[in-house]
Amino acid sequence: MGNIVGNAVSSVTSATIPPLARIILPLLITLAFDNPKTTTNFKSKYDYIVVGAGAAGSVIAARLSEDRCVSVLLLEAGPKAIPLTEGPALQFLSQNSRHDWGYKTVPQKRGALYLLNRQMVTPRGKGLGGSTLLNYMLYVRGNRRDYDGWAKQGATGWSWKDVYPYFLKSEGNTDPKIVAEGYHNTSGPLTIQSAQWSTPLMEAWKKAAAERGYEYRDINGEKQTVLFNEGFHKLQGFTRNGRRCSASKAFLVPAQDRPNLDIVTDALVTKILIDKNKNAYGVKFQKDGKDHEVHINKEVIVSGGSINSPQLLMLSGIGPRKHLEAKGIPVIEDLPVGDNLQDHVGSIFLHFKATGSKDTIQQILSRPLCNLVDYNLRGTGPFASLNGVEGQAWVNSKFNDPSLDWPDLEIQLDAFSPTSDAGLLSGHLLGIPQKVINQVYLPYLGKHTFTMFSCFLRPFSRGTVRLATANPNDHILIDPNTFANASDIDRVQAVLQENVDIVTKTKAFKEIGAKLFETKFPGCEQFVANSTYYSPEYLRCIAVGYTFNFYHPVGTCKMGSADDKTTVVDPKLKVKGIRNLRVADGSIIPNQVSGNTEAPIIMIGEKCSDMIKADNPDRNNC
Repeated sequence: MGNIVGNAVSSVTSATIPPLARIILPLLITLAFDNPKTTTNFKSKYDYIVVGAGAAGSVIAARLSEDRCVSVLLLEAGPKAIPLTEGPALQFLSQNSRHDWGYKTVPQKRGALYLLNRQMVTPRGKGLGGSTLLNYMLYVRGNRRDYDGWAKQGATGWSWKDVYPYFLKSEGNTDPKIVAEGYHNTSGPLTIQSAQWSTPLMEAWKKAAAERGYEYRDINGEKQTVLFNEGFHKLQGFTRNGRRCSASKAFLVPAQDRPNLDIVTDALVTKILIDKNKNAYGVKFQKDGKDHEVHINKEVIVSGGSINSPQLLMLSGIGPRKHLEAKGIPVIEDLPVGDNLQDHVGSIFLHFKATGSKDTIQQILSRPLCNLVDYNLRGTGPFASLNGVEGQAWVNSKFNDPSLDWPDLEIQLDAFSPTSDAGLLSGHLLGIPQKVINQVYLPYLGKHTFTMFSCFLRPFSRGTVRLATANPNDHILIDPNTFANASDIDRVQAVLQENVDIVTKTKAFKEIGAKLFETKFPGCEQFVANSTYYSPEYLRCIAVGYTFNFYHPVGTCKMGSADDKTTVVDPKLKVKGIRNLRVADGSIIPNQVSGNTEAPIIMIGEKCSDMIKADNPDRNNC
């Protein structure tokens, strides 16, 4: 796979990037890049072992080590971050790199019908920062009803009023206008900036909001939290001086000199050690070709994410009995680990041309040296683009009750399409067949194009993750069970229709010459009503044929009441039936949040840290 990616990148470089740009793009590895200090000298025992240095694990390791009498070991399967991850506009170059586990779903029965092998790519971060190294950096808390719903279903202590302070605790918002509204914090370690750069698409987006009857505002502000959550978003992201602010940069770098915190990279945890009385007492991990064993005084906290956390639990004998027995793994605790997989479901295959707006790659390459200087000196310009994302919107479908103040659809405007790189890299990363690239994208080569990323926020379908083998080095089987509930298709079709209406029925987008692609997606041609407007049947065909999971997997170690047979952890995130073991990451989310998942997962890390501290009142007694 690595050779394929390398060849694709080479093709893109030679085909689309001018010689001058090929020389200066590597210079993006300049200012403000930092990794926390790591060690290869670790002790045989710690108070706490945190598995995974992603959005939650980085927070937990940093917060626990604030107490100088507590010893903490943080184990990360991946390496230190590389400088390429710093440039927000270059996110796609980190996908399928050494910072990506490179997962794909199993072939789907009802969705992704026209993608390669009916599979959807599922990038997951691997390295200090986890998926915060390769995501789109969008700061979205979700809707208060998401969290109130968790609490009502048995996750006591996780209502909006309970979690809101933890969003504030980590937030270091730098936009004085947004902060002045009173719903943000400026002093947290995680830097949040408003978009540092945009194309003319952004102005069209703001004007179109008014034309469509939506507000253009801070979706994380007052009307997100207490009144009405429907509108076009003033984009904010996890960036600092125009550079990615990963969880590692925000939390681990400030903690790196603490003598009670050891950070070890390239360390794959293969098993949680559990004694006959069901007490977790340590972990086994692989590093430098050797197996190691480290024990605990207090707890193991698993923060590997929604794919790797259930994998580790199952490898350790915690999971569905029949499945573990089939893999030859002795069962320690029979729990529904790996069930309840959810992701935002939609499509990114609705594209438009716009004569009045260059896409992000075109903007970068139009004046590369000047853009690079601007980026390095001021943290602005196209290199600071949040991977081309210009705006977001939350809207109600016709199936949703608007009086709930809980929109069910999300739209993301992106100044990019697979035409931008002739499909050479994006086609491989997204699993687009060459026939589709030839038929849909190449006819627009050299044109100004953009995309609407659109999804249904609360899918009814539920999937699973399962072990392929008992070998911890083998990838797990990821099955989102896409469109198992056909109602999900109706919602995806509805959000695609809203995309079409935003562009075709507003003066704002007409002013920049925006029009739908007239090329037809293979498999869906028979549903096209005419060359300029897509029929409902055509949009439905795109939904099921060109399905996209939004890289937001959650739910596979479900949190809830201890007596609920569908849950894996209780509201304190303790694994049921096992002492000294917690899970804290996106896998504990019982029902998907109504937005991007980085901010909620960091919140989970913050809240978990406080719960652990509360359970250790003697933590400051050395």
